Amino acid sequence: MDDYWYLGLGAGYSRVQFYPVDFSPGVGTSTDSKKEFDAGFKGFLGYQINRNWAAELSYATVGKFHYKRNNGSITQDAVYKVSGVGFSLVPTVPLTSNFSLYGRFGAFFSTTRLTFYNANFVLGSSSAGIQSSEPSVLTGFGAQYFWDEENGIRIEYENFGTVGNACDSTDPCTGRANAKMASVNLIFKF
Repeated sequence: MDDYWYLGLGAGYSRVQFYPVDFSPGVGTSTDSKKEFDAGFKGFLGYQINRNWAAELSYATVGKFHYKRNNGSITQDAVYKVSGVGFSLVPTVPLTSNFSLYGRFGAFFSTTRLTFYNANFVLGSSSAGIQSSEPSVLTGFGAQYFWDEENGIRIEYENFGTVGNACDSTDPCTGRANAKMASVNLIFKF
């Protein structure tokens, strides 16, 4: 059977790489620290069109990250959350009847939310969450193995591209980051 529907659930280790220019405007002296790693979760629905091509719709919660600035007495904490919906084509190379390698190319429609705690270095103050929705290019690769006719496991690396928006526009600024995730997923044919 070359064509079938499948769904999957997974968890992984995600990372963002902040654009420091969006978070450290250079006003005053402060020291910066970052938490750029977190757990990520995803779910996906796909259709294997033939042996070599599939299409997938996915939802990913990439994680919650922090960009902290300390002015010597107070630490301002920028909490950065990324989630989104992806659509991608999945070229597949079957190596055996149960094991295959695949790539991923598509679009990720992210929602990035930024909230400041101790905003503007005022102890106890927090900002309203600023939200940005941006599309980016979604790429990735992985391997999957089916241990029976219906159930399998997938190991995958995904690059969600640049999420958030730049702080040089008139839109509310969330700041930008490159988001990635390595995950292990269970996959079920139906």
